[in-house]
Amino acid sequence: MRRTIQKELPETRIGEIPVHASVGKARVVSVAAMSLLGLGVLAVLVGPSLLMRFLSSNPDVLGLFEQRGTTVTLLVCFRLLGALSVVCALCGLLSLWRNAFTWKLLRSSLLVVYPLVAIFVWQVWSAGFAILAADNGKGLEIGGQQQDPATIILLWWRVCLPALGTALYVFWLHVMLRSRSVYNAFTGLAGAPMDGDRMLEDLRTHGRDPHQRRSLYHSAVTHILILVVIPWLMEFGGCVEAYRVPKGSGDPVVAMVQMAKPKKKKKNKLSLRPNSAIIFEVPDLDDTEVDQEMEEKTQVTYVASANAKAGKPGKGGGTEGGWPAGMDKYKIRFIRLDHGGAGWDDGMDGSSADINFLRAFAQATGFNKIANKGESHSIALLRKYPDDGFPPFVYLTGNAGMGRVTSKDAEILREYCLKGGMLIVDAGSAIFHRSFVDFITRQVFPDKPLLDIADDDMIYQLPNGFPNGAPEFWHHGGKRALGMKHEGRWMVFYHPGDMNDAWKSQGYTDVTPEMRQSAMNLGINLVFYAFNQWDDAVTKARK
Repeated sequence: MRRTIQKELPETRIGEIPVHASVGKARVVSVAAMSLLGLGVLAVLVGPSLLMRFLSSNPDVLGLFEQRGTTVTLLVCFRLLGALSVVCALCGLLSLWRNAFTWKLLRSSLLVVYPLVAIFVWQVWSAGFAILAADNGKGLEIGGQQQDPATIILLWWRVCLPALGTALYVFWLHVMLRSRSVYNAFTGLAGAPMDGDRMLEDLRTHGRDPHQRRSLYHSAVTHILILVVIPWLMEFGGCVEAYRVPKGSGDPVVAMVQMAKPKKKKKNKLSLRPNSAIIFEVPDLDDTEVDQEMEEKTQVTYVASANAKAGKPGKGGGTEGGWPAGMDKYKIRFIRLDHGGAGWDDGMDGSSADINFLRAFAQATGFNKIANKGESHSIALLRKYPDDGFPPFVYLTGNAGMGRVTSKDAEILREYCLKGGMLIVDAGSAIFHRSFVDFITRQVFPDKPLLDIADDDMIYQLPNGFPNGAPEFWHHGGKRALGMKHEGRWMVFYHPGDMNDAWKSQGYTDVTPEMRQSAMNLGINLVFYAFNQWDDAVTKARK
């Protein structure tokens, strides 16, 4: 008899969660529903203004949105959310008078939030990937930056996070409304636990069924990883390691070459009899002493001199070598810029061209701590380097046109060069030559000319001498090296003749030993020059 009575009695608890009527919980639900009014006001007042500000700063996206009807749909979503928040707040206020009708009314009003949030989220998602597909697949820029799937997902996450948070908030209200303690407070009907009770208990105990528990864990971790962790990590946009130049004190004129003048030829003296009135040898009019002196002064050449001066290169006047603004734990690295164009690395990765060059640099200068592999990253990552640890030089090449370099990338590259960095560019084809010249003179430095570098420029003198300027190599874009200057220093050096092809390992190129050595020596001069300019810029920045 006692067992029968126990079966008929309603359960008052499910696990640790009570299921008897709770007026306090019911009031919390009512007040929480009323607070949706604040979210609605924000959606109406802030949402449209932010949307129009975004579109006004991106006119191409504005045109796309107008064509698709996205702008109108999003504005309607903001207004509907505002109106719905008023309805939910009124239903929450009415639910303070607890009965079955107000319970149903509040629950029904909250249900409308889900489809509205779903429409908003879907519109943002589809519009984002429409931006990628626009302009015949080239995509549109946002804020001067070209977009890719990763940046579009980040944009979607930032825009939809408030809407998703609102949906989660409403879901919690529904769980509470479907719990027996709240339902009992509204209707006075006691009984078995409801869906909300079981959900809350499963949340507390992580589920009684081990299989269900594992499933819930996997689902939760996957969703958090995709919707939260990955977008959060993508916000960082990549990391960089500060560049370290060898610290020390060297001599900027520790040269492996020195200037030498040609030896003067001994003049033949004309002997005449004192009393003779006849000159037997008439001098050439071009063979005057002034002409000979001018020729001697202009015929300056360079000769090898390994022991021109003891010590290693650098700045500061010492003999150990290095730069005062450098670091003790240095590592000389070779960084290539990935501009996204076809052949942006010109086969340097597989041919070890950059590592071959670093080894030649170490052998020539004595700075033996070099990277064991080359590096490459986007132009955008240049902004990540600290002011006292940015790369003294970055290398850019290609055997086709420049890729989709955005106006933001151009701005970052400009800032890098102006603050003390050096852009070393090497043409791998005539197509790249035309594309790069257009890029550097129109997008990056429209205010600066691309100059011919004179044969007697300091960049061609130390540590190796090039009396005739840069070696010609393959002539993809002419026979003369060009450059751009800022405050008296070269910040852009452009070689039109595929210098890196001579750095590649055997089997990847067919160059003579003389051409290979000449290309190595030119690269050494460029890096040496870049280190000197970097030291000046970092010293100034630290002051």
